Amino acid sequence: MGPIRKLAEIPFLRREPLDLLNLRRKRRAPDADYAGFGHGRADLVRLEDRAGACVEVEGALILALHSSDLGQARADDIDLEFFVDEVAPGYSVTARLSAFLAARLEEVRGDERAIVLALCNPHRAAIARPAAAGALPVHYALGDVESWLDPDGRLRLTADVWAMS
Repeated sequence: MGPIRKLAEIPFLRREPLDLLNLRRKRRAPDADYAGFGHGRADLVRLEDRAGACVEVEGALILALHSSDLGQARADDIDLEFFVDEVAPGYSVTARLSAFLAARLEEVRGDERAIVLALCNPHRAAIARPAAAGALPVHYALGDVESWLDPDGRLRLTADVWAMS
């Protein structure tokens, strides 16, 4: 694989939720260095905020993305970073979330009932609904996101606050 020049060239693969969210192995805390990305489907995912309120989202398309550690603070967008070791170890490309969703969301859509962005949003950007989402709710975090596998086997994503566009 050569250098990535277009958003369509980023290997945005469908993965099982446990792999997508780095939950395959038992852990006591999330891995702060995990920068995996891709998409997957979950029958149910719980979105929990820091106050303990929890929303259950059924039939979710989960998009696991990584915000760039060096990204600019934007009121309405997030700078993403994709680490693509298939090109070279440590190789990465950046893109804005809005541009990535405009280019890639439609190809991964199916019969989901909601879209969940498993994406840290350190600057608390207000994310507009992408056109490819249609009428589906798009859930996104304000602040960091952590993934958990609860004892009952259910997926849970935590954030300071969950918003919807």
